[in-house]
Amino acid sequence: MSTSPSVRAGANDFHAAIEEAHVVALWEMFGGAGGLQPAPEPAFHWPWRVLGPLMDRAIAEVGMEQAERRVLSLANPAYGRDDYFRATTNLNAGLQILMPGERARPHRHSMDALRFVVEGEGAATIVDGKRCDMVRGDLILTPAWTWHEHEHTGTRRVIWLDSLDVPLVMDMDASFFEPGPAKNVPKLPADAAFTAPGLVPAEQITTAYSPLFRYPWRQAREALAASPAAEDGSRLLRYVNPATGGAVLSRLDCYLLGLSGGQPTRPYRSTSNAVCFVVEGTGRSTIGERTIEWSENDLFTLPHWSWITHTAESANATIFQSTDRDVMRRLDLLREERK
Repeated sequence: MSTSPSVRAGANDFHAAIEEAHVVALWEMFGGAGGLQPAPEPAFHWPWRVLGPLMDRAIAEVGMEQAERRVLSLANPAYGRDDYFRATTNLNAGLQILMPGERARPHRHSMDALRFVVEGEGAATIVDGKRCDMVRGDLILTPAWTWHEHEHTGTRRVIWLDSLDVPLVMDMDASFFEPGPAKNVPKLPADAAFTAPGLVPAEQITTAYSPLFRYPWRQAREALAASPAAEDGSRLLRYVNPATGGAVLSRLDCYLLGLSGGQPTRPYRSTSNAVCFVVEGTGRSTIGERTIEWSENDLFTLPHWSWITHTAESANATIFQSTDRDVMRRLDLLREERK
């Protein structure tokens, strides 16, 4: 036999009754329509002068036999120490280290992931059987459900930035993981088939992600330099799926931002979020009420709906951005404004 809560005359009785019924008074939650406006966390900065020494200690204190992947994950304090999968809304990031002779065994998962090489050479990421050599500045894609592993046959350490959509996938309660060995690997065209501008194989590409897994830094840097400059002197280059012209991954979108020395960019804000890695140069970014002074290898976030402007202090500066912008666009939730 079920019982229904009764609402009596007094306000306290009313609140007790709705609590017993597992409902809430919506008018008390938001305080009007203004309560529905985005309320992003403050931008956060991880300087390399702090992270670099921690990389050294991680190598000294943790072997691959102790770790599936030797990664220092960026834990934004706005979300609490235990939420180490959230650098900003929808995105997480970390720094992974591989030493000569080491190998990270294959696995796959439902999260999209990318690797942006911070330092070193001689390592490779193998994605669904395709070997992607890793050189500083290279972007390597490991799309959702592709088998991927890392190996190092060089002579000095390799460090790269990992960026994934783990928070978004976990919020959707759709995170899955499968250890190797790799099996049922699809047959894919070689990356070389997509490296001539304006030319792609005539065969139909059916993947939701780019069939090109490695975007070399040399080509990206040349393309950025050739891109037209905006009125504020900045250049913005998008990494794209050569088969579609869209984002490289289903839920991660990538950009290179080039800045001219001393000239601030036009302020903008967006409902999308980004994790930024400083490839070269020095400068500062004002993000909401916070100004971050950054230099090479630093990491910082661009939380949604914060007014943002960047200024290079060196002659030129380049920033790699991993974003959820295309996800927001496809959900019809992307809103952007410029001053």
